[in-house]
Amino acid sequence: MKNSTNISKYKRLAPIYDIIFGKFFIKGRKRAISLLNLNPNDKILMVGVGTGQDINLIPFQCLVTGIDISDAMLSKAKEKSKDRNVNLLNMNAENLEFEDESFDFAILNLVLSVVENPREAICEALRVIKDGGEILVFDKFIVKNRVSIFRKLINKATSIIGTDINRCFEDITDGLPIYIIKDEPSMFNGNYRIILLKKN
Repeated sequence: MKNSTNISKYKRLAPIYDIIFGKFFIKGRKRAISLLNLNPNDKILMVGVGTGQDINLIPFQCLVTGIDISDAMLSKAKEKSKDRNVNLLNMNAENLEFEDESFDFAILNLVLSVVENPREAICEALRVIKDGGEILVFDKFIVKNRVSIFRKLINKATSIIGTDINRCFEDITDGLPIYIIKDEPSMFNGNYRIILLKKN
């Protein structure tokens, strides 16, 4: 995935994204966010906020910052964030323009399969959350060293809409200062996973 081409891909997808994928992912999104112990005034960073489908799953009293590289997607997210304490910014997940330890939680739902450099994205999320803070990931991952020819072929099609289905979570996070609180299978017989991480 290239960030530059993803901008154009998601500009085309933005008007129809919710129609195509809204109901498809909602159960996984709800389950993922239910794992977070959120309190009033918690500062939450939504990395790759997209059209904002996660926004209304967050308690109203939380302080939400959503970033995305697509203005078209952010425009859709803005519609969902009316009357809420939500700040939306155009920003690259791999180069966050925030101070260290600015947030209590970071949510990376359906992001690590999209960004150009997923390890850089999760390293940046780690940098900007507080010590002991949590990172939530809901995404599709391969089992390490298991990529079938069929899946490689399918990946050529999914790449057209800006997503890579052949990334390995363990490779992305190898050696990082995190530990897994929860790792559970989600959609498509566990091809999607919900992973809750804590910063060491």
